[in-house]
Amino acid sequence: MMSLWVGAALLSGLALVFIFWPLVRYGNQKNGQSSEVVADRLAENVRLFREHIAELEGHLASGRIEQAQFDQLKLEQERALLADEADIRAAQQNRVLGAGVKTLGAIAVIVVAISWGLYQQLGSSDDVEIRLAQELKQELDNADYRAGRNPDPVRAREMVRLIEARLADDPEQLQYWFFLARTQMDLNDFNQAVNAYQQVLQRDTSSPMVMAELAQAMFLRDGNKMSPPITELVEKVLKAEPDNTMALGLAGIDAFGKKDYVSAIKYWEHTVKLTGQDSPGSQALVAGIERAATLYFAEGGTEASLAAARSGRQLSINVSLAEGVEARPDQIVFVYARAWQGAKMPLAIARVPVSELPRRVVLTEAMAMTPAMSLGSVDNVEVIARISQNGTATAQPGDWQGSFGPLDMKSAPGEVSVRIDQKIAQ
Repeated sequence: MMSLWVGAALLSGLALVFIFWPLVRYGNQKNGQSSEVVADRLAENVRLFREHIAELEGHLASGRIEQAQFDQLKLEQERALLADEADIRAAQQNRVLGAGVKTLGAIAVIVVAISWGLYQQLGSSDDVEIRLAQELKQELDNADYRAGRNPDPVRAREMVRLIEARLADDPEQLQYWFFLARTQMDLNDFNQAVNAYQQVLQRDTSSPMVMAELAQAMFLRDGNKMSPPITELVEKVLKAEPDNTMALGLAGIDAFGKKDYVSAIKYWEHTVKLTGQDSPGSQALVAGIERAATLYFAEGGTEASLAAARSGRQLSINVSLAEGVEARPDQIVFVYARAWQGAKMPLAIARVPVSELPRRVVLTEAMAMTPAMSLGSVDNVEVIARISQNGTATAQPGDWQGSFGPLDMKSAPGEVSVRIDQKIAQ
């Protein structure tokens, strides 16, 4: 912070030098003209003028110059005398510049003082102080990490003091509430961290990241225990960001606590997949997955049922042809599910030849075209089986198809039947 004020002082001093140097220099050149000096100079000029005129008159009397020349030279001497007198009078008047410089100096000092005071009240000196303190803390913390030491918590407490003072002046500073929450988390002061995160959510009600971090802070505050408010936050986060690793980890803990070991395994496996096996925390998740699997088997679960459950939502479809459908045995049947009254992109898709119909087709989350759009991302779907005339997945006039929907994936039956009996109009 000291560097800010030193820089401001240097800039202010430099500005004053630019303003006053020409004035001081000009004033010093003029201010030596006292009344006595002016009178002496005027008298001396008059004496020299008379001497020059006497010489000219002598030259005229001796015939060395003519009358016309005499008149011309005398006129020039008179003009020179008048010009010198005007310069001397002007110099005497410029003595007031001394007082002008002093007045201007006083005004400049007042302006600088007022500017300094206004900056203290309206400027961002506190923000600069926080930023500099943050940079210093980060630098010292990194040095501690490199030396194998834990960072000194005194630095974090100083950051908390600075941020709280800033928020006392302006409580609507959203970024400082968020910064305060994370700093309190570093200090393991989870109760204060929860309060700060809640302040953030009051001002930004739709941030999945903030909701996830708030849920984690509440979980730690409550002694590593899940609660309905935490579960509600986690559900909101995963609905907005299905790949939020913090929320996935908490969702796995919640499922494990409810003895829903399959869901816990799925949440944690997805987290490890997103973060990587070598990331911090992955080993603990892997151990949790193994523990959940052991308990699942102890309650009578099998490897086959666990493998099926790990694949996510499944949909078993019996596909058959109606009589009168014109189709060749080598044509391809596209069997897929898509969102009911939503995006038309398939959530899961399979291909079978017409020659194998009727046939049971199982669609799973693993058959999704993109990870973000799968059977697990929507609740209501429509199932379609379509015979392609040209072998492409895009529907064309003349294709035969059948459909079923809407189908609630949360309460879907073990199997659904789709009968291909409709011809797409030309």
